[in-house]
Amino acid sequence: MKYFSKLRYPIVLILLFLISSSCKKDSDNPSTDIQEVEKDIFASVEHLGICYGPFHYKDQNDGSEITMEQIEKDLTLIAKNFDFFRTYTVASGMDKVVEVASEKGLEVALGVHCYPGDSVKTKTDIDKAVQMAKQHPSVVMCIVIGNETNSKINDNPNYVKPSIVAGYMDYAHQKMNDAGLTMPLTACITGTGADDKNTYPHEDYAGPILQKCKELNKVHHQIVLLNIYPYFAPNSNPANIAVNMEWSHDNGMSNAEDNFGLEVMIGEIGWPSAKDSVQNDRESIANMEVNFSATLSWVDGKNKYNKAYNSFWFEMFDEPWKKVRGPVEPYWGLYEKDGATTPKFHIPPLQ
Repeated sequence: MKYFSKLRYPIVLILLFLISSSCKKDSDNPSTDIQEVEKDIFASVEHLGICYGPFHYKDQNDGSEITMEQIEKDLTLIAKNFDFFRTYTVASGMDKVVEVASEKGLEVALGVHCYPGDSVKTKTDIDKAVQMAKQHPSVVMCIVIGNETNSKINDNPNYVKPSIVAGYMDYAHQKMNDAGLTMPLTACITGTGADDKNTYPHEDYAGPILQKCKELNKVHHQIVLLNIYPYFAPNSNPANIAVNMEWSHDNGMSNAEDNFGLEVMIGEIGWPSAKDSVQNDRESIANMEVNFSATLSWVDGKNKYNKAYNSFWFEMFDEPWKKVRGPVEPYWGLYEKDGATTPKFHIPPLQ
């Protein structure tokens, strides 16, 4: 720097100006510094997919049989804005979802439900998922064993010990090997379930699951899904999720990334548009829209880490049956219940 500060030749000054201008343009465009997803499993250049819960008609509940006709309609809507989505079960008619996704040009993170205390039923569904993946290996981008199984909050009826889920992953891995499948095998846990400090009494530390995500996959396929909700954080702001996401990074994400070498995918993230009890300003369509844009920006890499995260917005449709789980639970969808075909707000381009 001392050398350049003493130069007086016009040509050098011009060169310095040009270099400075070029650097300024780069700094004005953060995307040039963004670290893309290293262990990417989706062909899409977009970072945001969608969670698909099919029980969104008022006469449906968790376990209702879903027809091929409904899946066709639902995935047609999904394909309007998203390239990839995740599911939670292969039961209740959802064994048809991969076939339809193939027709729509969609990629799937295929979920398997873990039935508490029922290994036979869980393994039967794993077998079914492996068969679906074998039939459409270019559509099923990963198989996901369980969703928030490590959570004990509100006496979670779907709680399964992490060691048992890890055992299901071993079973699935063997079945996938037998079928010649090489896509990632993973699981979805709570965000703080990945925190090795294990200071959360309502959650189990899911170390055995994280270990299986590492050891059962090739290096470029070592991923884990973490559900992270800024909405539930104290004093959360729908327009700015940075502080909450950085807390989640320090209390879960970083352990998965740094100590296990996993690529974190955000399995669920979102904001409710309504609330059954006394409503305040937090739960509204306006705030959902604001939060969607803030979330999209953060997962695209406009964050403290200059890193993009493949993520799934929760969720595609309102599911009225979830009222039994709490006053905001039925209202996370981009689309309302009962077959709505227009979203609650304009969904912006994802890239």
